[in-house]
Amino acid sequence: MKFTVVSHACLYIEHKDIKLLIDPWIYGSCYWRSWWNYPAVPEELKQKIEPTHIYITHLHWDHFHGPSLRKFEENNPIILLPKHFNKRMKSDILSDFKFSRIFELEHGKKYNLETNLEITSYQFNPIIIDSCLVIKSGETTLLNANDSKTFGISLKQITNNHPQIDFVFRSHSSATPLPQCIKGINIEKTDRKPSDYVNDFIAFAKATNAKFAVPFASSHIYLHEMTRKFNQYYSDPSLVKKIFDSKVKTDQKCVLMPSNSSWSEENGFKLREHDFSKISDDVIDYLHLHQSKFSKQKKLENIQKLNIKAFNKYYLKFFKAIRFPINLMNFRFAFLINEKKNNLDYLCIVDGLTSSTKVLLVNSNNDIYNYNLKFVIRTPIYVFNDCNVKKMYNTYTPSKLLEITLLQKNAAKHVKKFLSIIDFYENDCLPIYRLFSFRNFIIILRRWREIIDTFIYIFEIKIRKKKIYQLYSEI
Repeated sequence: MKFTVVSHACLYIEHKDIKLLIDPWIYGSCYWRSWWNYPAVPEELKQKIEPTHIYITHLHWDHFHGPSLRKFEENNPIILLPKHFNKRMKSDILSDFKFSRIFELEHGKKYNLETNLEITSYQFNPIIIDSCLVIKSGETTLLNANDSKTFGISLKQITNNHPQIDFVFRSHSSATPLPQCIKGINIEKTDRKPSDYVNDFIAFAKATNAKFAVPFASSHIYLHEMTRKFNQYYSDPSLVKKIFDSKVKTDQKCVLMPSNSSWSEENGFKLREHDFSKISDDVIDYLHLHQSKFSKQKKLENIQKLNIKAFNKYYLKFFKAIRFPINLMNFRFAFLINEKKNNLDYLCIVDGLTSSTKVLLVNSNNDIYNYNLKFVIRTPIYVFNDCNVKKMYNTYTPSKLLEITLLQKNAAKHVKKFLSIIDFYENDCLPIYRLFSFRNFIIILRRWREIIDTFIYIFEIKIRKKKIYQLYSEI
């Protein structure tokens, strides 16, 4: 077996005639030009990738990347998906692509792709779909945890089923917009600094007892003019390794594997060198290289009009979904949208108290204080229109193309509540009756451990106020 780290969260595994590609974001950018692979994927590597199978861990675009997937339509690979309450992954594949062979993997069930090549999908998070994949070839076992934050007895299920893990791949950052996108927030006074995510990575690696821990699914930079400031919080893989080496006193090793780094049973590691400390210079180089793409996007922004009809239609359906058996959102907030075409500012109010929407013209940003709103989200017009037309809020927040202004006490809690509810809605969990099906009953039976882990999380993190890394291991 040979595996190659292709990009931010993409692995390419070769074994005999099987070519398994996981989470292909390989070409271009994602999230409306906000995220870019760092370092860039070499052209010669792109040309070598010819997948027979593609596994997608979850819905976010840095894993489920449309332009990259379309590059492989002619190969007609088998598309492998985690079997979850959410049917959207499969429906999006069927509606948006030409793939004809789609297969959903049961949680914890082992599948043979080829003689001596076995994969097992482990889903985690009982509502919002996420998953990791274990790949076993001969005596070598890979745990691609990716973004999945598996812990507790759910993680124990993995380590019991796969007692000798050779490589673990896990993220060391977070795609959430909170707290970074809250206007005026001091990140250093929160508990979600880059160093906190490093501790999570180290504790998880220790809990798996893997021989090699690979910092993964976190190597991207921001180039959009609205998100470029977030590069200051870049979770540097070389810093992860430095802290790992200083804290872990076992035989475990942290290995940096930038794009085009590989390992094979025959030749061991083949590592690409990259100086992550030069990120500031690299951002400038990226901006020059892709200037034409940003110019094109700017032109599109300048001609767009606010799609009021789509906004009203989306939230009318949203309100119907969240009212039964009780109204889940008893507050109001708004989006602040600038229509450059006509030099107009709109306040698009989402009123959970009356289950209604309203669009108002405003003269200045100070007007947002006049409508008893909990918070206001400023976002580009083309992003807002896309979210309403294409039902994309579940992939909106990782973009960080939102600036949140808190207007009332405890408004941050209301932001979290709104983002959770809209995720539930777009992940087929609302209206609540969607969860009650024979399919979902079988899924819950296979994933009963998560119910216990949810209570553990609430007790340990919310009540006892422990650090996240303490869910895995002390460091």
